[in-house]
Amino acid sequence: MKESIKVIRTREIDYDTAKKEILGYYQNYSESYDYEVADDLELDYEFVCQVLEDLEKEGRLGLVE
Repeated sequence: MKESIKVIRTREIDYDTAKKEILGYYQNYSESYDYEVADDLELDYEFVCQVLEDLEKEGRLGLVE
């Protein structure tokens, strides 16, 4: 069996742009994991986690439990 390697590309964007893109993402996909957001938007995972945490603190995004 042949193994494949997935190349993960990330874009460098500023914080405010990332917030807008992530909010837009959740408007289209109301339930998504943080790693899906990072992968689909081609953003750094740690960066996405920080933005998501800030959005939750601001009350602009709620976590589903």
